[in-house]
Amino acid sequence: MYYSNFLLLHSYFRWVAIIALIYQMIWIYLGHRNQKPFTKSDQGILIILCMIFNIQLLLGWMLYLQSPLVAYFFKEIPKSIKLREVRFFGLEHVTMMSISIVWMNICSFQIKKHIDSKKGFSFLWKRYIWIGLFILASIPWSFSPLTSRPNWR
Repeated sequence: MYYSNFLLLHSYFRWVAIIALIYQMIWIYLGHRNQKPFTKSDQGILIILCMIFNIQLLLGWMLYLQSPLVAYFFKEIPKSIKLREVRFFGLEHVTMMSISIVWMNICSFQIKKHIDSKKGFSFLWKRYIWIGLFILASIPWSFSPLTSRPNWR
């Protein structure tokens, strides 16, 4: 696949990931607020939602490895580190998103200890609020002060 195809795929699939994130945050918050026990079926839902983010991360890394902007970043690091947009895509976006998705995966494995416990959703809520904020802050929104990209390509 070519760079432009990965760019389109990553750009459109982000909306699937954003919808999954919103659903996930509401679902986890309601479970936390209502002190619902975290069940085995809840873990299945969590893993499916986590897979959406893993697919997006994989698409993102494939895009990253082909990006001319990233190639320029590594070729001219002293100059490009001072250019907001080049630094954002060459360093910040990929780092924050990778950390967020790895953290999400770790939480989805750690939750096994809390199956059939009322602490499960509370455990997730305390972590996912930060994961969600990291993800939302690292998306190149059209209105972002860090870098502006169209919401639809």
